[in-house]
Amino acid sequence: MRRSRVFNIFLFFISFGFFAYLFYIQCIKHDIFQSRARSQHEKTFVLVGARGNIYDRNGLPLATSQPCFSVFCTPQYARDQQKLMQQLAQVSGRSKTELKKLIKQGQFFWLDRKIDVGRRDEYLGIDDPSIGYTHDLKRKYNMAEIFTALVGMCGSDNIGIEGLEAQFDDILSGETGFATYQRDPTGDIFPYHNYPEKDPHPGRDVYLTIDLQFQSLLHAHLKESLIRENAHHAAGVIIEPKTGDILALVNVGQNGDGRNHVVCDEFEPGSTFKLLTLTYALLDGFTENDVIDTEGGKFKVRGHVIHDYRDYGKVTFKQAIAHSSNVAMVKVAKSFDRDEFCLLIRDFGLGQLTGVDMPGEVRGRIPRAEDINDIEFATMVFGQGLTVNLLQLAFAYQAVANDGILMKPNIIKEIKEKNRTVYNMKPLRVRRVIEKETADRVTDVLCGVVEEGSGIEAGIDGVLVAGKTGTAQKVVNGTYSNRSIITTFIGFFPADEPEYLIAILFDEPQRGMWASTIAAPVFRDIAQSIYQINSRQYAVK
Repeated sequence: MRRSRVFNIFLFFISFGFFAYLFYIQCIKHDIFQSRARSQHEKTFVLVGARGNIYDRNGLPLATSQPCFSVFCTPQYARDQQKLMQQLAQVSGRSKTELKKLIKQGQFFWLDRKIDVGRRDEYLGIDDPSIGYTHDLKRKYNMAEIFTALVGMCGSDNIGIEGLEAQFDDILSGETGFATYQRDPTGDIFPYHNYPEKDPHPGRDVYLTIDLQFQSLLHAHLKESLIRENAHHAAGVIIEPKTGDILALVNVGQNGDGRNHVVCDEFEPGSTFKLLTLTYALLDGFTENDVIDTEGGKFKVRGHVIHDYRDYGKVTFKQAIAHSSNVAMVKVAKSFDRDEFCLLIRDFGLGQLTGVDMPGEVRGRIPRAEDINDIEFATMVFGQGLTVNLLQLAFAYQAVANDGILMKPNIIKEIKEKNRTVYNMKPLRVRRVIEKETADRVTDVLCGVVEEGSGIEAGIDGVLVAGKTGTAQKVVNGTYSNRSIITTFIGFFPADEPEYLIAILFDEPQRGMWASTIAAPVFRDIAQSIYQINSRQYAVK
């Protein structure tokens, strides 16, 4: 009887322990063991949502997503790891030492990323259950050299890392999905209708304000001039003054420089800044015919000598702008209210972000009126001692070309989702900077620059052009250099009803020193090409 009781107690504890263990496995550790089972019997594939495309304003593709494949290896399912290593070395071209190390680790690794179907089939020809593939997408860039600094690029994971690809990554990125397959004991996979799945969704398409034809011709002219002048880099932008649309934005540098110099670099504008001095002077009561004595091309301000390129003698204010006299600007600015002048500068958008949808824009530096002395103010009125970026400076001229109204720079035209427009950019007016009458007077003076002054090389037969040259010394080791310079020309045409504005910049040209002979002719060539394009389009219509 006693033995029977002991045996029953023993059986009770054995049963209790067994059922307790079952409870532990099925209830407490349920999720862990379920996960292990699924990893052995199921295989989940990530389905990549196609990244949205980028188009120019006319629907021509600039960046698209192309189907491809990525091949992986899961060594724990290999039939013969030694044989697998040798076969993979032959197909992939990777060293046996590297592959042996990866296979022995027993962890998933990628064999090849973003390959075509032929290359994928070479891997699958190994016929080992450890080899598998996923559908993938790779980015294709049309005319990549022309758009590198603007459109940018994506990384291997299809995430934008530069340029507009990074700026609009949230818009362009697709939504990933997944599909789960059954795995049999041999490692082969097959679909099973009860398993969960989620369809991927493509990203939205972005249509830019950029015109591919204008982008191409601007790039061609800048690259040719960069080589001819042996400059460090060249940058340019073409704008539609009435809307603020950016029709072309190009950066060309030595050795494949991909930086967006138009918005990411700040520089001293030099004489192109005289637009602001001219405008304030007209608002302050000066007239185009007021006579100014340039005093032999030299003028002292508290012991500091301001120089002109040559002695212009006595000139009208309009002629002073045409010949870009620094002395005249300093003498005119003696009566300026500095606070109001600095306020006008900011009204034109200098020293502030333009708000353009591009990464890395610099603000520039405009000194406060109370922080500058007489010498600093004197040099400021002809563009020294302050910095801007090229897009800011171009849009200061845009305000004049647009009857005194400053617009926000536009780079996006519209956004579409499955061919349905979900966003349409409208021209955005920032502020009225000056009245139309003043803008017309400024335009007339700028026309004089091209007709008889430093911008004469920018002239186009039969077309009224308004513009301004700028040759600015760069600061090297704390002093202004006579050899390291930046040349610019900004102009718009036809001046009486502006359709296009072009801004050109060359950084450190080696074979010339003046914007009048470097930047102005490039402006002319680009403007003439635009007119040829328009003439052909009108002829077709």
